[in-house]
Amino acid sequence: MRRILIITLSNLGDVVMTTPVFEALRVAYPSCVIDVVADKRSSEILGGAPYLGKIFHREKKGGMVKTIKLIAALRETYYDIIIDLRTNLIPIVLRANKNIFKTKRVSTTQHSVEEHYEAILTLDGVTSPPPKCRLYVEDHAKKEARQLMKSFVGKKLLAIGPGANWPGKIWPATRFEELVIALETYFDGVIQLGSEGEGVVFSEEVNIPNLDLTGKTNLSSLKAVIKSCQLFIGNDSGLGHVAAALGNRSLTVFGVGDPERYRPWGHQSAVVIEPSKDLRRLKSSRVLNAAKELVEGYL
Repeated sequence: MRRILIITLSNLGDVVMTTPVFEALRVAYPSCVIDVVADKRSSEILGGAPYLGKIFHREKKGGMVKTIKLIAALRETYYDIIIDLRTNLIPIVLRANKNIFKTKRVSTTQHSVEEHYEAILTLDGVTSPPPKCRLYVEDHAKKEARQLMKSFVGKKLLAIGPGANWPGKIWPATRFEELVIALETYFDGVIQLGSEGEGVVFSEEVNIPNLDLTGKTNLSSLKAVIKSCQLFIGNDSGLGHVAAALGNRSLTVFGVGDPERYRPWGHQSAVVIEPSKDLRRLKSSRVLNAAKELVEGYL
């Protein structure tokens, strides 16, 4: 087995949840190179992986012309296996010894990681259960992170992700502030991560240094910043998956989302679920108790 192509998904968290497929193939076929088709906005998260070959970009709204160009580029290589986790028809017109398509979900309780992983269980050398999600931090990203973090480098840090791609997934900013205040004795500072405009403006009641990096990182430096923190707490978004895949302790709050299917994959990841699905009703004390369970005996 020399070259494999994986067609992965679009959103950041979804891409991270396909990484057990990459890791299992790396173990089963140590000398293989894995090319990837992914969206441009999320593909950077895979940077630094030792198995990674070429990354081909496919955009959701790329149109027929860009799709034809993508197919032409992919047809330049004859693949041993093409694994389509996106369930589209592109592999049919490519050159490969074998095509594998992810099957549609049957179980309503199956985690997304398990669903993706089922696609490769028929391959020789692939074993069950799925390995952990895994991301890699590049050296240049570590340098970028140090420049962004400045005086925060080397300290005990709490990272928070106060944003999400849907208002119903966002825990109120006031609750994040209450949580940070309650955790001040555990950390030397708090770093805010996410897209531009998602940061929380804390009141003077917050006594530990706060660094708002929302909108100031790319995905490579984001990984390096999260890796430098001792705990990540955030809404149901891709950031929690990134933290878990880096081996960090992470805590995700769930309201309208589906934690059984989309919770970060890993034994150091915890979730707090609001039964009413209305995150405005989720008290900071519940999140605080879960956070303490993750950090006590560790910090």
